[in-house]
Amino acid sequence: MAEQRRKPILGPIVHNPLIVNNLSAQGIPILERYSDLGKLAGEGVQEVVITAHGYPKELKEELTRRGIRFHDATCPVLLKWVYGKIRHFEERGFRVILIGNPQHAEIIASRSYGTDILVVYSSEDVDALPDDLGPTAAICQTTITRDKFQFLIEEIRHKKYPDLKAIDTRCKPVKNQQEAVERLAQWVDAMIIVGGYNSSNTTNLARISRKFLPQRTHHIDSVALIQEEWIRDIKTLGIGAGTSTPKSQIQAVQRRIGELSNGNVHYVREDRDGELVKDDFGEDVEI
Repeated sequence: MAEQRRKPILGPIVHNPLIVNNLSAQGIPILERYSDLGKLAGEGVQEVVITAHGYPKELKEELTRRGIRFHDATCPVLLKWVYGKIRHFEERGFRVILIGNPQHAEIIASRSYGTDILVVYSSEDVDALPDDLGPTAAICQTTITRDKFQFLIEEIRHKKYPDLKAIDTRCKPVKNQQEAVERLAQWVDAMIIVGGYNSSNTTNLARISRKFLPQRTHHIDSVALIQEEWIRDIKTLGIGAGTSTPKSQIQAVQRRIGELSNGNVHYVREDRDGELVKDDFGEDVEI
């Protein structure tokens, strides 16, 4: 959408510097995500693109009021699933708790589609919750790890709301990647995780891998960062990548590894058990 419309983008379209830099190199302006919309209108900006992470509801309404057309590239999982779950629970009288990073663009946008949504990202946040909210339901940031989501749900139930209803709203590709990296990291000698340092789902993949390979997990956002010593004497190397990492970047990493290994590399796509990672969206999973 960004390449087709060629209009200013309100923030990085995805959290991958290669993609963002390529768009910028094409002459497409990358603006501050929460730009002064009055200033945009004053400068004659008539159309903008909203990034995959979503945009606060009130700011979308402000764009419309100022006569600025927006092309909405918000991830469909957010538009149709996460925002839908917020509406679903609130219409049934539940107070919604959103498990995720309050500073992340996805959470900032998502909480605007409900009424006074509470955000929890730590044990301290759980302690700060009111003692009685009535019926409560929790959903999560689409890129959070299952372990963190489950930990915080258990904390909330133990400390605050024993009857909390919780739905795992991580998107299916993120779930698949997290599970695949966890399997892979347990039998390879080292891992390279490819993707932006500001990408929540990519940094979570690196965090999962480090549970098994604390010294041999390498998170890179550029093929130029690969060091020969990382693969010296390595027999099996795993490669993982974030949802916003383009195939071309993964292929460049593979080529570079081949160069550093004098071409003596055999690539396989499946894990040791021969299980391929699927890319479909999934169903609700209650925690």
